[in-house]
Amino acid sequence: MSEAEDRLAQFEHGDAIEVPVGRIERELDALWRQAATPREGEKHKPVTRACLWNLIVRAEGELEFRRAKRLIDDLSASLPVRAIVLRVEAGPEALRAWVEANWRRSGQGDSGSDEVTLEARGRAAERLPALVRALTITDVPTAMLWMGAPSAAVGSDAPLRALVGEVDRLIFDSRKLPDEAGLIELQRLAAERPQLELADLAWLGVSPLRGLCAALFDPPPADRPSRLDALERVRVASGVQGAQTRALLTLGWLIARLEWKQLERRPPDGAVRRWRAARRGGAVELLLETRAGGPDHGVVELALEAGPDAWSLTRDRCIEVRAPDAPRRSQPARSHSEPELVRAALGPRGRDAVYREALAAAARLLEAR
Repeated sequence: MSEAEDRLAQFEHGDAIEVPVGRIERELDALWRQAATPREGEKHKPVTRACLWNLIVRAEGELEFRRAKRLIDDLSASLPVRAIVLRVEAGPEALRAWVEANWRRSGQGDSGSDEVTLEARGRAAERLPALVRALTITDVPTAMLWMGAPSAAVGSDAPLRALVGEVDRLIFDSRKLPDEAGLIELQRLAAERPQLELADLAWLGVSPLRGLCAALFDPPPADRPSRLDALERVRVASGVQGAQTRALLTLGWLIARLEWKQLERRPPDGAVRRWRAARRGGAVELLLETRAGGPDHGVVELALEAGPDAWSLTRDRCIEVRAPDAPRRSQPARSHSEPELVRAALGPRGRDAVYREALAAAARLLEAR
């Protein structure tokens, strides 16, 4: 087998092939043409090269890199993207590139999408923004997925931070923030770049709970005021330790949607943090509780009280829903894999203006005095 035939066999198998950095596009074009050319004695099957998104994936370290590669394999099975994986490491200056195809096989023909891996060491990382710009397909949108803590996207990583301002959508997971102050940094980024779409996997993960909560307060009859205007206490309980980003975003969602103002921090009560906010006609107490030893979801309970009435959603394997004058019911709940959440982030749910409002309100909670 010749070298060209061996490279084609690797490409058709989905293996990574190292190429010169200055010849990435030419090598990809040549490999796709060869893959689409019928071989002697074989029945011709059409080969389609597809792309709906440019997806820039930033990974640091071996574990993040391997996870990023697995995620792209899973994602590409149903959503064709031109994936550009950026691996930045310390060490002597060096820049290397690999290309591969993510295939979707069928009896009627094969389709696939491109994957380019760029490994930059030392000062070579400064060349990545220009190289990525040259590799993005101009007639499709561009998203950037931050595999690690999203605080790096707004921090001092200047070469890669420069790319954040040029993409259409930034995808991250606020659960990976080392501390809650990262939400404030993300809010500053949102304020600096009002056109940038922010897709937070943590936010998408708690969307079923928010939907169930909103359904409890469907528009009341015209002759009855909404009970939301009379809320006196809201409690969000979290089953995880450390940064409570999902719980804070849930509180932020309620604050933004119900237009609560004048946030004031109150002394904590053990593991319960407390705030006070002004609402129409009164005040509401906001509680954020950390519960250890039970379910480890970011939001294990959302409870709202207005006088003698109480509504609650409690999550374990199912979501238990309780409301006044309604039978208690159980709603199925499931965990979402990272590829599922990223796929959702690249869809219409990744264009959610409500997230910006919730993020701004969560930052206000953290900054309240």
